[in-house]
Amino acid sequence: MIISALLNLVYSVLSVLLVFNLPELPASVVTIANNVTGYMVTGVSIFAAFVGNTCMGVIGVLLALVIAMNAAYLLYSLVFWVIRKIPMLNIRQ
Repeated sequence: MIISALLNLVYSVLSVLLVFNLPELPASVVTIANNVTGYMVTGVSIFAAFVGNTCMGVIGVLLALVIAMNAAYLLYSLVFWVIRKIPMLNIRQ
């Protein structure tokens, strides 16, 4: 569900930004994506049966925190990479 939502988001952003229309995904790709999503939901359900629903909520929050921290680090790295490219600032590692 998250994967399909992200793919739909990317598809909608690209369709707005690009002048031409993007083709529809083939039925086989949609079927495979649905199967993979179903397998992931089943795996999370099995894991939730072992650890409990409260722990799954905590795991979800911690996973979101890890993703946000990685995104912040990548943004930080990108900003300093651009700043290091400015010669008059004379910033080195």
